[in-house]
Amino acid sequence: MYPYPSHRNQAFASSPINKLPIELLSEIFSLCLLTAEESVPGSEVDEPSSSPIITTETVRTPFILSSVCKKWRAVALGRSSLWSNLCITAELIGEAAPLHLATDQDTSFTPSHSLHTKQIIYSLQRSRHAPLNVFVDARDPEWNFAEPGVGDDGMDMFAPQALFSPVHMNAFISLLLPHITRWKSLTILTDTWAPLHAALTFINPYLSTFGAPQLESMTLMRCNDFVSYSPSFQPRDLKEPLFLSRNSDDSNAPASLLPRLRHLSLRGVHVDWESLGDALAASSGLLSLELTSHCADVRPSISQFHRLLASSPHLRSLILTGSGPQISDPIESAVLAQEADPEPVVLEHLQSMNIGYRTALEGRTILKLIGAPTVKKFELEDATYPGDPDEVNASSLLYYLGSKEFVGSTNTSVGRKEEDIPLNEIKVPTTPRRRKSSVYPQGSETSSSRPAFPRLETVVIKNVKASTRSLRTLFNGLSNARHLELVGMSMTAVQALVPSPPPSPTTPPTCPCPLLRSLCIRDSEQLQVKDLDFIIGDLAASRGRWGACALREVDIHVDAAKAACVAAAASPGTTVTIISDDEEEEDAEDMDVDPFKPGGAFNDPLFDQYYADHITIR
Repeated sequence: MYPYPSHRNQAFASSPINKLPIELLSEIFSLCLLTAEESVPGSEVDEPSSSPIITTETVRTPFILSSVCKKWRAVALGRSSLWSNLCITAELIGEAAPLHLATDQDTSFTPSHSLHTKQIIYSLQRSRHAPLNVFVDARDPEWNFAEPGVGDDGMDMFAPQALFSPVHMNAFISLLLPHITRWKSLTILTDTWAPLHAALTFINPYLSTFGAPQLESMTLMRCNDFVSYSPSFQPRDLKEPLFLSRNSDDSNAPASLLPRLRHLSLRGVHVDWESLGDALAASSGLLSLELTSHCADVRPSISQFHRLLASSPHLRSLILTGSGPQISDPIESAVLAQEADPEPVVLEHLQSMNIGYRTALEGRTILKLIGAPTVKKFELEDATYPGDPDEVNASSLLYYLGSKEFVGSTNTSVGRKEEDIPLNEIKVPTTPRRRKSSVYPQGSETSSSRPAFPRLETVVIKNVKASTRSLRTLFNGLSNARHLELVGMSMTAVQALVPSPPPSPTTPPTCPCPLLRSLCIRDSEQLQVKDLDFIIGDLAASRGRWGACALREVDIHVDAAKAACVAAAASPGTTVTIISDDEEEEDAEDMDVDPFKPGGAFNDPLFDQYYADHITIR
């Protein structure tokens, strides 16, 4: 259409987008960096936002925009925040001559690849003084879960040479450390521990000296949860030095290392818990905290864990899965608890809490240390090793959630790993140890409930093994719950939602979750077709007879064979959705379809034909 370049440039200069004011065009460029999952800056969101979503595509965006024309290049270079996102992945490692860098790491990690750092250097220069969002993804899609120093010594031979080695990590971190005072968010993801350990060891002296005055979000993840089931940390020779550790004789260190930290996530990464407590106490207020997948010997002590919570009074989100305070021996821990029982930390702003326990004692200890009068969303998960033949009886946890009392059960035991003995009733045995039994108080189901978290509206229960009575106690205490999700639970949990008839005509009936409007059931392979018929047809009706709110939505995720056999009709006013596994797989496949290929969102032959005809007519 335009035979000469000058004609093309004139046409672009007269295009509507080129007539936009520079300020508006600059703002549009900033919105181009957002992914579909992110909200527009300034919009209202319920959950506290952490670090921005950074991908290789969003990092390339400013380079693409600045290559369109002179005006766009000037606008892009003039907005320093466009260049503030740094994404470091294995894509920046290319085949070339061996990389020679000074490092203290084992020479066996020396890679034979070169680093493409030009993009990072340009971004650091063009971002000028803008806060930096650093995202380092050192994971290898072809990793075979073998790691030197982890498991049997003979397994080292199966560990391939790391694609993203400690040497590579140090090379990239060395480019970023001079700008540590500009870091706004830091995310490091690895498969193995060695690269992450190298990064933290390299960062720690700079952090101890200069601090990170603008850092608001820090996410450190060793994406290998199975290692955390070991009682001791592996690899043992890389257990120390601890991240955030400080020298006592360093008088020039800043008073607060992380004064603006809002979001902290440590998955499989242990730190100096005392120093972290000091940093949180001196900060302006942590909003979200995630501690997951920590081996028993690197977890904080009960006093250290208590201080972490006490130093974060503004917490809005708390996730503890396979982590929490260190509990070496149940008897010893109970004795210490009796001698100096710490008061629960009241988190008045907490809105969401997830607890994944590996022993009942671990779950009870965490619940005993936390007071959350305003929490609205709660998730309880059995986080034990998937291959462990023993089951953890979590009845005491459910009873505490429903009545704020730790009471065990002797006649409804479902596990062999640990008895449901109240934490404050364990005594030091002077004679051969005998199991101390305890029973539920008489009339506990019909007495006035005093739940641990009275304002819960959304509750998720995952793979929890507990007695029927403890489930009823929990549901009786959820007087404000609107949504309940049961994942991997048996029919016992569903039956606990059915109201029990009053013991006498003068006693008012007790209705579990009286305000429940939405019920979701997932991964319940134990459910039979007759159970599905009951859930669809009779559950809502039986609850309605005792004054409960009508169930508006019931979502059941089952296999296709069971879904085809369901014959019951839903109760009036209840929308029942049965989602088979095949439908979920098809939805997942549809999400992977290229939108411009056949079947994609932007490949519609009918629309294309209609559009072509419409243009021709005009």
